[in-house]
Amino acid sequence: KELFERFCACPGSQSYHHAYLGGLLEHTVAVADNCAHVAGRYQGVDRDLLVASALLHDVGKVDELTFETGVGYTDEGRLIGHVVLGARRAREAAARAGTDATVLLRLEHAMLSHHGELECGSPKKPSTIEALLLHHVDNMDAKSAGFAQVLSGATLAEEVWTDSANLFRRPLFAPRALEDDRPHRADEDAQHFRLTA
Repeated sequence: KELFERFCACPGSQSYHHAYLGGLLEHTVAVADNCAHVAGRYQGVDRDLLVASALLHDVGKVDELTFETGVGYTDEGRLIGHVVLGARRAREAAARAGTDATVLLRLEHAMLSHHGELECGSPKKPSTIEALLLHHVDNMDAKSAGFAQVLSGATLAEEVWTDSANLFRRPLFAPRALEDDRPHRADEDAQHFRLTA
């Protein structure tokens, strides 16, 4: 129960993406939802393994980040990082549940390789289809949220272009007029529900 409560409250990162209370849960749900969607599009994908990997890929952030009075890093977070901390948590839980060793190996691999590259914090590069898809879906959600965060700052400042001092290291186009005319996602979801109900 304590882990779940901490997971639900945890930010997605210190400043890169979903950097607010509850951001980790929002990011995780988006990644799992997108993984469930793409699983059927590619041959040989174990959908259950992919979705489980998505749900667990960032669980180590509850040990990596402190967020009681601001977002920072724990000593474990600085020295080990959420990728390894999360895989460690998954291994311990799997041992208690009696999870099949091959399934656990593939789950751990997806979790350990979800950053995609060694220089991005992954101890391994993706070597299974589930790990590859998890990496790309996670990266897409994180970067899309980071992009939106940068654009919201430009919109508040009533600028069409951001400066290049952002996580993308380039100016980003922030067309306020287009954004104001576009229906919000909740409105689109409500309309879809009315059409299909």
